[in-house]
Amino acid sequence: MRLRLTVLLAALSALTPVGAAAQSRLDAGPQVAGQLRLPQLSEAVTVHRDAHGIPYIFAKNTPDLIRAQGFVTAQNRLFQLEFYRRSITGRLAEVVGEAGLANDREMRLIGLRRNALRHAAALSPEARQFIGWYVEGLNAYIAGQQGDFPGELKLLGLTPDPWTIEDVVTILHFANWSQAANYKAELLTQKLIDRFGLDYVRGNLLPILVNPDRKENAVRAPEGAASQLALAEGRMLLDPDAASEWLAVGSNNWAVAPSRSASGASVVVNDPHLDARALPGSWHPVGLHAPGISAIGVALPGVPGLVIGRTGHVAFGVTNAYGDSQDLFIETEAPGQPGHYLEDGAAIPFGTLTETIRVRDKDAPGGFRTETLTIRTTNRGPIVAEGLAGGKLLSLRTAAAEIAPGGGLGIDQLLTARNVGEVDNAVQAMDVFYFNYVFGDKQGGIGHRASGRIPLRATGHGAWPTAASAQDNWIGTLPPAMMPGQISPARGWVGTANHDTRPDSLGQYYTSYASPDYRYSRMKQVLDKASKMTTGDQLALMLDTQNLQAPRLLPAMIAALESVPEQADLARILAAWDGRDKADAAAPLIYHRLYQQIAFETFVDEMGEPLAMDYLKQWYVWQERFDRLVATPDAPWFDDTRTPERETLPDLIRRAAATVRPKLAARHSADPAGWTWGSEHRIAFFSLLRPSGPQRDAFGFPERAMDGSGETLMRARTAFMGEPVEFFASMRFVADLGDDEKVQSVLSGGAVDRQFHPHQKDQLPAWSDGKLLDWWLAPAKIEANSKARQTLAPD
Repeated sequence: MRLRLTVLLAALSALTPVGAAAQSRLDAGPQVAGQLRLPQLSEAVTVHRDAHGIPYIFAKNTPDLIRAQGFVTAQNRLFQLEFYRRSITGRLAEVVGEAGLANDREMRLIGLRRNALRHAAALSPEARQFIGWYVEGLNAYIAGQQGDFPGELKLLGLTPDPWTIEDVVTILHFANWSQAANYKAELLTQKLIDRFGLDYVRGNLLPILVNPDRKENAVRAPEGAASQLALAEGRMLLDPDAASEWLAVGSNNWAVAPSRSASGASVVVNDPHLDARALPGSWHPVGLHAPGISAIGVALPGVPGLVIGRTGHVAFGVTNAYGDSQDLFIETEAPGQPGHYLEDGAAIPFGTLTETIRVRDKDAPGGFRTETLTIRTTNRGPIVAEGLAGGKLLSLRTAAAEIAPGGGLGIDQLLTARNVGEVDNAVQAMDVFYFNYVFGDKQGGIGHRASGRIPLRATGHGAWPTAASAQDNWIGTLPPAMMPGQISPARGWVGTANHDTRPDSLGQYYTSYASPDYRYSRMKQVLDKASKMTTGDQLALMLDTQNLQAPRLLPAMIAALESVPEQADLARILAAWDGRDKADAAAPLIYHRLYQQIAFETFVDEMGEPLAMDYLKQWYVWQERFDRLVATPDAPWFDDTRTPERETLPDLIRRAAATVRPKLAARHSADPAGWTWGSEHRIAFFSLLRPSGPQRDAFGFPERAMDGSGETLMRARTAFMGEPVEFFASMRFVADLGDDEKVQSVLSGGAVDRQFHPHQKDQLPAWSDGKLLDWWLAPAKIEANSKARQTLAPD
């Protein structure tokens, strides 16, 4: 997807030439003072904006509040909303042409829109009403404020269609899809099974999940049968790389009880990790005020309410839970019966869906051509791979396609929750989001609960593709109250870092994919000892660069390098390292480049380069496994099967140094003491109009060095053997429930999605400097800090 997104953005850039006249159009709007019409309101609404353009909405009832949220979101993010909607409904090629076609094929194949249509029809009346208010606000802006539209839409010649409830639900399903990782892990596992056989993969290559809070962390590989599919030789209709990068999510969050805070109140902290390099970022900040509601936080553009935030009673933040809600099933084409597949020996006709994709094409009549996509389906879902060994295919089944009728949203309940119990109930009501929520309340309570619906499998797991059968492998769902979570534990804190959060008491399968424990273990080291933590202390923990993976390999690395005179200087630098991934230090650069090269050398001989890179680019799959392998330096994996010698870990370390050092010396200097992590570990923020090239920094935010890594609480993850930082804290958030005036937070961007607008990226300087800003909760503070006041009036 990284390559595909680059191609797509380059096409968008080519369609939007920005000369002086165009720049003047981009500079305009939105109107944030005076009076604007929102006909569906029952009473007038007031919107204040602070020094960073964050809107604070004051309404006299909840329906008007949510209508106004929709209106204000359209004011600030209409171009982003249109880009999102076209991307996730498979209509991007209408705008960018051929570059958007691969995206559109895949979105149509997985059927986010189809699933959303079913889900929207099944929503409870209350949930439909809540979304409907928001849609009314969006559409009031679209219908009545065309002259205020962002210049990006004008340059592209786009006029947005009205929004529907189904559009909003499609965004929820897109968030669900972006959170999911299991089907990608299943594809990788199947490739490994094809290469090594199931028994070997179970014992040597499956991910190891670790929860440092559990008493029992024994490695128990799932049981069951598997098939040889020659997946690498088949035809993938769904590219896992493409599907994984649009809104891939990680994150840290924690909540501390009054016994550990300086204020004597509960404190909630969150820094969601996303690829938010495209300005203005992934989150829309907003304050919401009406009778019974007083809140500040961030929303997902296109979705009402708040995902992360603070109210007068509670605060809440999220990480990705990685609950397994997807399965791949092995289907068999019926011999001699085209158009049929077998189910326990019976031939059943494939379902067929026909999708028509409109593609912008200057050479076609009318400037557009169409492409027809035919999708085959089984009783489990769409076919996503074909041409496999023995006439096999793979279908994809997702829990999001099978939402039970009458369900709610949960996010609406967060706005009115009065304590941790009510937040817990709200989270348990979420059937599409797969988050780890942590939360706290004014009474001093704290809690954690994972959301979503996890299928219970007759096979006991979803770790690799399962043979399809008329007997349904999904035999129910894990009850929401059994999802990982806890309320006000005695230790005085809760937290998650995408790691395995299953407690000892959970006997059901939950996931086969989760982060290594490095970040959570570092969180635990600090919070177990913490007392009287201030906001500054919470920020320092978010910015913590201590790498707890490094001690597992570093001693062996130093010992191996010390034995080679020409590498002894590298050993000395590593021996003096404090384990912190700081941008101005040489040791992190040396360590990370060697670490990745050693991992590559370990697996490439047995796997071959394509499979080894597939394995290694999924960090969560191999890192814990590799850590345990390092503890046995003469393990067979370290032997290079391509040579007659018997290599061990020290041999691979020395080989990695002989490969890495010349490359670093060529890029920097011969003396490693002068190297720095930040010379290669860098981040750049860009505009969708100029994602690369000489104008990138003028339209975006200048590239700079960045502390941290994929293994530290200050997340700054790159692709395997890659250099640009891609995943990082898209915001930082501290809500001290002892402070009723404000939360302290910062975005890696801004509030407004308009090129050259002063609030497109004005929070980035504070974010880059590791500072927080005041986001106001108390009405008196909002009024005192208001820089613009606007009235939204009904007819």
